[in-house]
Amino acid sequence: MELCIAEVKDLDKVAELVNQAYRGISAPDWTTEVGLIEGPRTNRHSLEEMIENGASIILVARGNASGKLAGCVALTPMDSGEWYLSMLAVSPQVQSSGLGRSLMMGAEKFARDAGAHSLKISVINVREKLIEWYERRGFAKTGHIEPFPYDDPGVGVPLRGDLTLVTLSKSLMA
Repeated sequence: MELCIAEVKDLDKVAELVNQAYRGISAPDWTTEVGLIEGPRTNRHSLEEMIENGASIILVARGNASGKLAGCVALTPMDSGEWYLSMLAVSPQVQSSGLGRSLMMGAEKFARDAGAHSLKISVINVREKLIEWYERRGFAKTGHIEPFPYDDPGVGVPLRGDLTLVTLSKSLMA
C-alpha cells in the first residue's frame, strides 16, 4: 500500500469515504459512530480548511487494482514535535483487511520522517473497542479527557449526552 498526499481534487472523494466509514448506514459496530452521532462527519469545505496553508496533511491510500480511494488519515503538526492524528478511515468495502493497520503504520512513518517524536489522538469515550485497537498499536491513555463539542454543528448531531474525548498518545522515538 502506498500513501499519497491528498490534493484538492481528491477532497470530494475523501469526504465521501470518511462519511461512509464513520457514519455509513451499516449497523453499529466498533468501526463506526452509528448510534452515537448522526449527520456527516466532514465535508469538502472542512477538508479544504484542514489542508489550507499546509496546516494539516491528508494521506490517502488507493486500492491496488481499482485505483479507488480505500482509506485516509490526517496529520497535523503541533508544538514540540507532537503531531495530531485524526480522520483515520477505511472504506467499508475493505474493512477487516488490515488496511487500517497499514494506514496507521504509514502515517507514523510519514510523521516520524517529518520530525515528529509523538502522535496524539482523541477518541470518543464510549468507543471502547476502538480505544483498545489504538492501545494494541502502542497508544496509551494520557488521562486527559476533553468535553465533547456538543455545540459544534460540524461534528454532526450527537445522540447521547455522555460523550467525551479521551486523549491517547504514542512515542515515535525508537
